Amino acid sequence: MPPVYFKRGSSLLRQRRSNRATPAQHMVYFEQVFAELRLHPEKIAIVRRNIAEFQSQPYLKQGLHTAIDRLLLVFEDDDDIELLYRQVMSDDIGQRVRRYPLISKGIISNL
Repeated sequence: MPPVYFKRGSSLLRQRRSNRATPAQHMVYFEQVFAELRLHPEKIAIVRRNIAEFQSQPYLKQGLHTAIDRLLLVFEDDDDIELLYRQVMSDDIGQRVRRYPLISKGIISNL
């Protein structure tokens, strides 16, 4: 049973909203990003550059900064694309990262 709480000012019960699923178009986008990264592993530098750019902006959403921190933990060891893929597509860490597809901006070229 999902957790419930009372609406403010009434005795009616209200259910908490559960975690939202990532939209299908975001999942397709990330699949394309990782397909491109597998073909051109040197493009991982673009992701690092995007992360550095977002880190330098202190007034962004806290959720974006949390997503960046989680990605940096993955990058700590090495530039393993498969490890990054597993983390981004997982339900725990990846759910927050997938909310911000601009982290992988510039990897897919639409020529």
